[in-house]
Amino acid sequence: MSIKINLKEIREIKNISQFELAKLSEMSPQNIQKLEQGRAKGIQFDVLNKLCDVLNCEVKDLIIKE
Repeated sequence: MSIKINLKEIREIKNISQFELAKLSEMSPQNIQKLEQGRAKGIQFDVLNKLCDVLNCEVKDLIIKE
């Protein structure tokens, strides 16, 4: 079992660029890229919360169990 962050799909539906999402969530564009490409080793709850605030979604929308 693995866990995937469904960030790219939700970001594209909301029509927000990686750079804009990074700025609004106070993250670096590189970290957004790592999350979207599945290269991040983990994600903190406060980061999930910030992303959900910016994308107007729920945590359950961002996390997929594969």
